[in-house]
Amino acid sequence: MGAEKWKPKETYRAVIVILDGVGDRPVPELGGKTPLQIARKPNMDYVASVGITGLMDPIEPGVRPGTDTGHIAIFGYDPYKYYPGRGPLEAAGIGVRMNPGDVALRCNIATVKEDNGKLIVVDRRAGRIRGEYVKELVKALNDAIREVDGVKVEFYPATEHRVVLVLRGSNLSPRISDSDPGTAQEGQPVREIIPLDESEEARRTAGIVNEVVRRSYEVLRNHPVNKERMEKGLLPGNIIITRGAGMVPRDLVKFSERFGVKGYVVAEEATVIGAARILGLEGEIPEGSTANLDTDIKSILKATLRAYENGYDVVFTHIKGPDIAGHDANPQGKIQIIEKADWLVGEIIKRVGLDRTVIVITADHTTPCTVRDHSGDPVPIAIAGPGVRRDDVTAYDEISCMKGGLGRIPGKHLIKIVLNLMNRPLKWGA
Repeated sequence: MGAEKWKPKETYRAVIVILDGVGDRPVPELGGKTPLQIARKPNMDYVASVGITGLMDPIEPGVRPGTDTGHIAIFGYDPYKYYPGRGPLEAAGIGVRMNPGDVALRCNIATVKEDNGKLIVVDRRAGRIRGEYVKELVKALNDAIREVDGVKVEFYPATEHRVVLVLRGSNLSPRISDSDPGTAQEGQPVREIIPLDESEEARRTAGIVNEVVRRSYEVLRNHPVNKERMEKGLLPGNIIITRGAGMVPRDLVKFSERFGVKGYVVAEEATVIGAARILGLEGEIPEGSTANLDTDIKSILKATLRAYENGYDVVFTHIKGPDIAGHDANPQGKIQIIEKADWLVGEIIKRVGLDRTVIVITADHTTPCTVRDHSGDPVPIAIAGPGVRRDDVTAYDEISCMKGGLGRIPGKHLIKIVLNLMNRPLKWGA
């Protein structure tokens, strides 16, 4: 009998479920167990029992990740190298196209008064100015301040009193200080922006932003919107103050080019969508998602399945609720949202099948209920799918998964592990 010929290698797709902040530490009121250990989660446990498990340090051991840096790592990028800063994330999150070398800053429309030649901050949020007022003031800024020192200047309205400032040009740097004096610092003057290193790029960028801030006051202080607000007894929005400068790395290679697959992100907050867009991933915030315990889990499922049906190779699905419960020291709420997320995992398995799809369950960071903030503890991870090596772990939680066959991995390696299981690995060497 002749040798049977091998069939062509079959490739698979993947769904990665990211339970924001789901990791925890022992909770006294839960008898020293974590919410994951207490929650009824048969579908997550099933993924663990038929697959391989382990622990993941989103950044590195002991380092406390943000939601942004944790997701950048899960998307396959080293956060130390590719974290662009809050300004670009906020810009991308509201749909602004960001290119390598662009600098973006978060801004407030604020209220200032003149005092002995200084501009004193009366209210950092201009009485929480919003809506059409902000849109009109932003339009005035864009009409009046188009360019400074050969650099294109763009303003975009964001949430309520917040505005995004984007600088497009050469020889720029994000290494500059803030003009915003900071939370609860009303009564302080608008700060002069200074370079944070000795580079010519930082010096030039600081000078440009100082000029933009100065000119914003000249444009806005007598604007009709502010005259109308003052007549109504409201604070005028007569300046922009800046913070959180960041730059899209010049050597950034977009996700599809870097990994050879198409990715899609279903997320509950703009920070995650902003990170995704900067890295070249498409995505959406589903209608009905609240980024809280009352989120519409069915809407998140629907968006996930739609992305899968549309042919994306890797679908990332983000659920924010566990993080909220951790920040609120609410272990029972964390248990409840874990159980809602478990239903979603079960429905995904039913619809896409573990015989043709790699399913991953993990988190971007740990948010212990006893800490009420992010911590540097590793997060549990479980991976199941066709051909996945199976270990002896039968439950998805922080304690069970530490015994798993994956061991302890850095977050930036996750996508490479998943691509390998999809039979679409990156090759190194001949």
